[in-house]
Amino acid sequence: MLKEYKNKIRPISISIIRNSDKILVYEREDDITKKKFYRLVGGCIEFGESSKDALKREFQEELSLDLSNIKLLATFESIFEFNNNTMHEIVYLFDSHFHDTSFYSKKIIDGLEGERAFKAIWIPISNFKEKKELIYPEEIIDYL
Repeated sequence: MLKEYKNKIRPISISIIRNSDKILVYEREDDITKKKFYRLVGGCIEFGESSKDALKREFQEELSLDLSNIKLLATFESIFEFNNNTMHEIVYLFDSHFHDTSFYSKKIIDGLEGERAFKAIWIPISNFKEKKELIYPEEIIDYL
């Protein structure tokens, strides 16, 4: 999360990508608390851009992947603490699929968010439902 979003509402588009009993996520860590958590792939909606177009662009920019069967599941607010800052997001949560199905067999999909490299991985849905792992925003669990 970038400093430019401090004290601002950040509209984001993220997607649940299912692979049998798993979903695609990436790990983050709060720099202050060192608490690890997971997020879905996606990102900020730019001015003049629809939430669906933002989702497509973010997957293309971060993972070089195209999406298909994109369906809006929910829109909700998420207010949380990250790096000692209160963050406020308007979340557009989608369900979608990879156009290139060969990516479902990869254990790790390398990604790049700006200059920060990350690894998107498949984690069992049960880990989040049973609170073995944290996913943010927590409302996502209602749609798994």
